[in-house]
Amino acid sequence: MAELLMIEQRRGSDDAALWVREGERRLPGRDSNLRLVELGDGLMRHQGVRVEAADAGNDVLEATLRSLHEGIYLDALQGVRSGETVVIAEFAPPGLEPDIPVNAGLVAAAREAARTAITAAQRLAGGAHFAYAVCRPPGHHAGPDWLAGYCYLNSAAAAVQTLCEAGVRPVGILDLDLHYPNGTAALVEPMADVSLHSLHAAPVTNLPPGTFLPRAQGERALAFDGSPDPDAYLEQVAISVAELAAGAEALVVSLGYDTVAGDPHGSWAFGPEVFTEIGRQLASSGLPICVIQEGGYALDSLAACSHAFATGLLDPILAPFSAYGRKRRQQVAR
Repeated sequence: MAELLMIEQRRGSDDAALWVREGERRLPGRDSNLRLVELGDGLMRHQGVRVEAADAGNDVLEATLRSLHEGIYLDALQGVRSGETVVIAEFAPPGLEPDIPVNAGLVAAAREAARTAITAAQRLAGGAHFAYAVCRPPGHHAGPDWLAGYCYLNSAAAAVQTLCEAGVRPVGILDLDLHYPNGTAALVEPMADVSLHSLHAAPVTNLPPGTFLPRAQGERALAFDGSPDPDAYLEQVAISVAELAAGAEALVVSLGYDTVAGDPHGSWAFGPEVFTEIGRQLASSGLPICVIQEGGYALDSLAACSHAFATGLLDPILAPFSAYGRKRRQQVAR
């Protein structure tokens, strides 16, 4: 039986998100360690999941972050020593207003999230086939010198950098969060042998109006108006998996569960079972897979989502077909 290494983040305290601004509204924060509990519970329901601690060293963590983010930005984050929140307007994404605050606890949690992602990538470079960084806060909106959307440090880019430095390249990135990964796109654009595909909601609100996508060669940016039909969405996931796998030695998957019905920051209506088929498609690539947790804030759905994903990844043949995958598999069989 295939095995999935679940890399567990070191947990802090007083590090829950307090608020996030969406448009003109300031909403209560939904990112906390409760997400880690639910995600882990779902994964560990599968007997093929083995838990390991995030153990990447501080020197590796610091070197990786400084290879990605601007020094002045990292120094400013490290300079936040208080539990009181501040808004650092100069570190908003280019052309946008700041939408999240900073405090010492959130910075510490973001560093631990990056450590978790680096550890997962190290395990892959060491021979593991599947590794899942159960980490928070998410990171794919964090750019070279900006923070946004709960994201302070880019965990997916840290995993990519770790793999490339270990000689595992080219690397394909598949971002399946509801939102476009503006931070990841900016960070990996100058990287050789790295391609990014993103399937996300329209309109894209985390880029300045008029920004053209895709922004870089090798990037695929596919936006869906409204909540897409699951079969149509999964067909596009399959296209991206196949295209990325054709030119990669490993895949880094920025996985968001904010596409499920009822997510407080979402607008789509998927059921958890869609992730079973996503797991199957990734397993069918035959490549090592490093999963980095991004969004997903409906606490009562997270365990079902992560368990469904692990089932598809680890039992691509034996597990019952999801309703979403059955039709496509019947067509292939003909």
